[in-house]
Order: sequence, then C-alpha cells, then structure tokens
Amino acid sequence: MTMKPSLFAKACLAASLALAAATASARAQESEYGPADATETYYWVSNMSNLPLFVAYDYKGLKAAADELGVKVRVAGPTAFDLAAFIATVDQVCAQSPAGVSVVGWDPSLTEPVNNCLANGVPTVTDDADLPDSDRLSFIGTDWGAIGVAQAKAMIENLPDGGKVALLSIINADNMIAARKGFKAYLDAKAPGKFEVVAEEDDAADSAQAAAKTAALLAAYPDLAGIAGFDAESGAGIVSALREGGKQPGDIVVTAMEQSVDFYNTVKEGYVQAIIVQNRELFTYYAIKMLYDYNHNGLKTVGLSAADGGRPIPPRVDTGLLVVNQENVDKIVAALSK
Repeated sequence: MTMKPSLFAKACLAASLALAAATASARAQESEYGPADATETYYWVSNMSNLPLFVAYDYKGLKAAADELGVKVRVAGPTAFDLAAFIATVDQVCAQSPAGVSVVGWDPSLTEPVNNCLANGVPTVTDDADLPDSDRLSFIGTDWGAIGVAQAKAMIENLPDGGKVALLSIINADNMIAARKGFKAYLDAKAPGKFEVVAEEDDAADSAQAAAKTAALLAAYPDLAGIAGFDAESGAGIVSALREGGKQPGDIVVTAMEQSVDFYNTVKEGYVQAIIVQNRELFTYYAIKMLYDYNHNGLKTVGLSAADGGRPIPPRVDTGLLVVNQENVDKIVAALSK
C-alpha cells in the first residue's frame, strides 16, 4: 500500500516518538562498518539486534560487504524482543532514504513497514527470516523447511522407536513456522505413527523462557522423549532445564540451532544430539550485496530496468546448512576456539 508523502512523514514522526519511548533495555542498537567517506549507507535492522549469535556471525558478513564494496553499513534495531520498537526502527530508518535496507522478518507485522519502505523508493530485502507476503526484493537465508527436516532426521536416528516430542520456537515467525511444518511432515512421512508432537511452545528467543517452558513440559509429560528447539536461544534453555531437572545426557533427545562455542560442547557431553548450523555470515554479506547490485549492476529483464519492473537480483538465495553431531563436533569446537 502506497502512503501519501504527508501521511508517511506523520507516520515517521510517530515511529520516532515510539522508538524514543522504548525502554532502556530495548533501545536501538547502532553500530557501523565501512569507510567514513562512503557515499552510500545501507542498514541491517533486527529485533534483539545485539544477540550474541548475530554479533558472532551476522556482523562479520556486514563488515565484509562494507569493506569490499566501500559502503557504510549500519546495524539498527531494539536490543530486546520488542516488536513495536522494531517496527518503529524500520520506519525511522526508511525515512532517512538510505541506499538500501535488510530486515530480519521476525514477525508478519513487519510486512507493512517493509512495503512502505519500498513504496517510498528504498530498496528492501529480508534475511534470515522472510516476509513472504511483503513486496521485498529478495530473501537471503536458509531454507527453514530443510532445517525442520534436518532436525526430524536426527530425531528419528536417535529415537528409532519414536515417542512424544515437543517443539520450542518463536511461534509466529515465518521461518519458524516453516521449520515446524518441515519437522512434522518429515516425521509423518518417514516414521508414520511413531511420533506424537504434544506441544509447540513460544520461547520468544529467550533462553530463560525456553528453560521455563522446558521445565513445564517435563512436568506435564513425564514420558517426553524428545525436544526440538528452532531459535538460537531454545537449545541453551532446554539444556539448562534438563540439567536442573536432574536429567542425564541422552535421557531426552534434543535437536537445536547454533549458538556459542560452549553450546557445541553439549553435543560432546551428550545432552544435544544434533545442532543445525546456518551459514549466517552469508545472510548479511549477500543481503548487502543484493541491495548494492540492485542499485548498480544495470542488468535488465527483457529490457526492463529495476525502475521499470525488471528483476536485477534473484528473489531468493538459499545459503545452506550444516549438521553438527558426535562425528564432527570436535572439528567445529576446535575451529571456533581459534
């Protein structure tokens, strides 16, 4: 939906006020990479923008792209889980008319702000989590259906007789929805009747909430056989609850997503049977490069430029995944510890 300039200006003012009113824990993160004299500025905007996982991997991709292209790249967004502040940040950033914006699509409510960016001439892509109903130019990230399949494969390998399993994730995020669907579809296809998904819980990408949800699941389902965690904080919370609940390694099969070096050691200990690793540095690296190419490569689709409706960049880039288990965890830990 296209907004009239006057309405857009009012919306931007409202967004700025909303952002200013955000709590101290949710104030916008602002970091930047690239030369000081750069003539173009690109933004990467996310909820929980200083999440350790982002700092360890996603920021490296931003820096690499900024240095290679000679542009300025800024990180923005609330440092807490705060959708209102996130939306306000997207609106505020787009009001500055940067050369491009990449948004991590945590929630469908970001669809309208992304569309507003594009309607006002700001090239916008999504990375890590998509907004498929938006007009975004491209999505750069993992096939989350494949992540669900990878976790389901590991669950079957470690629970050949099946059992009750529970899922933890950011419940409304498009990528998590796709992962849960992929997980359940694979179980139904490859182990029909053996597994029962007894709960799908929202941990809001918070390890403390993941731990609390896991403890509640253990109490509600004494015969729970497996837990799959789909956001970066799920696994840490799950393992914490298992330790505090007196569970031994292997009592409950756990599959999860990547996090810190310490978390990879949970595979060595036997608390986690498989960690699915995304090629995260590629998310942000190619997100900025896609935006830069959109602005500069001059390629056309049947003679149409980007301004005329052509497609100078692909609508989707799959960055792949890696499964960490007992076979390769030592190599991973050694590489990350250097």
